[in-house]
Amino acid sequence: MRMFLPVLVAPMLVGLAVPDAVAGERSRLSGASPFSRCAPGGLDAEKADGAIEPALAADPSDPRRLAAVWPQDHHRGVVLAVTRDGGRTWKRSVVPGLTRCSGGRYDYVDDPMATFTRDGGLVVTGGVTMADHSSSAAVSARSDDGGRTWSGVSVILEEADPLRGGVASGPAVPDPRDADVMYVAGPRFPAAARTRNLGWISRSTDGGRTWQPPRVVVEADEGTMVTGHRLTVLRDGTLLDVHTHIRFRGGPGLSEYTLQAARSTDRGRTWSAPQKIAEMKTKIAIQDPETGDHVSHTTSLLSDVALDPRTGRLYVAWQDARFNGDRVDGIALASSRDGGRTWSEPVKVNRTPTTAPIANQQAFTVSAEVGRDGTLAVSYSDFRHNDPDVPLLTDRWLAHCMALCTSPAAKWREKRLTTSSFDMRQAPRIPDASSPRGFFLGEQMGLVATRHGFASAWAAPDSPNRAAAYFRTTP
Repeated sequence: MRMFLPVLVAPMLVGLAVPDAVAGERSRLSGASPFSRCAPGGLDAEKADGAIEPALAADPSDPRRLAAVWPQDHHRGVVLAVTRDGGRTWKRSVVPGLTRCSGGRYDYVDDPMATFTRDGGLVVTGGVTMADHSSSAAVSARSDDGGRTWSGVSVILEEADPLRGGVASGPAVPDPRDADVMYVAGPRFPAAARTRNLGWISRSTDGGRTWQPPRVVVEADEGTMVTGHRLTVLRDGTLLDVHTHIRFRGGPGLSEYTLQAARSTDRGRTWSAPQKIAEMKTKIAIQDPETGDHVSHTTSLLSDVALDPRTGRLYVAWQDARFNGDRVDGIALASSRDGGRTWSEPVKVNRTPTTAPIANQQAFTVSAEVGRDGTLAVSYSDFRHNDPDVPLLTDRWLAHCMALCTSPAAKWREKRLTTSSFDMRQAPRIPDASSPRGFFLGEQMGLVATRHGFASAWAAPDSPNRAAAYFRTTP
């Protein structure tokens, strides 16, 4: 276990966000840049400006206590927002020590996630990298006072040899049977594109303060790759790693994509062979219906997993084009009643009207969660309100189901999260030579259960080529 910044560190406070927000209405999470005085990095042009891909966490002992995190200003650092009143008021600060702009040594941070521990602590994880690709790492930081001070940054896994590739990170996932045990899983990417890699897991026995040496979860064969790891701890302590397996057959549209799951019953020491959940019939590219520009590139390879803590039933949601003749991506859902050993046939979740032009039916950037009463919620974005004579109108939606959610008899209802449509063409534009590319607001959006419903977070443009993070609760 390696540590740096081992002392208590106070973050940069950046004020209050949206005081006295009205419950159920959209409010803004992000604010002015806390990194405006930090010198630009070498890869800023390939990173989105503003606040993107906000993630949410809810305190299991107090559902009115929520945390949101997001990378801001070309991924120069992570901003944290914490509320104790269900989202009416928020206090923002910078998580210190993760990047050069926040007192660390790495240039950029990606995929930050927040997790509340059972004793009220807050753990933030993320992947960090140098602009010259000389090293990368999966790291975590813990605060025991809601983000006012932090006990340093812990390195979970680091790679300092670019010839060996790089590493990324997922969220910290708590063990429901042991308050001190947490897990983090993620991919280790190869140095050369489209070659084999592996997925790894690390365990903490002190609430995310330090981490044990990582173990291999799944290793891809030559000509294949695994990515998009979503780790879940079941009620009996079994670990389930849901991920995407790619078999390269050529360019986009020619490769084969499979959603699969591996299980561990000994706290991550050994793993079963991955079991197939479903073929991913994704079109890969979400595109501007008028211009063909890429939108939310890379979200097509990701899934999200939700666990019903009362029944143990698992749900997995992802982008899939099987429901309309493989023309455009919708949102698919499958479930498991036996801890991930077997899965139901996929069903369509998004309520995007089929009367809309087919290019406006594209649905993407999926999140899933189960509420305290067993309600399943799935959020996503689509272009249903787009008109070719106006900007690319985009909205965020929440579909929810009470029972039999993966059967043809399921009754889904939908709520609009965005008060009004936003113009996706105003979103940060990533150069086509980069990945992700095109108009990009993030690979994930936040969704958690609250006491009486759900809380959602998402990114939307607030000015040309810049994004902001927003929040809303729904019953």
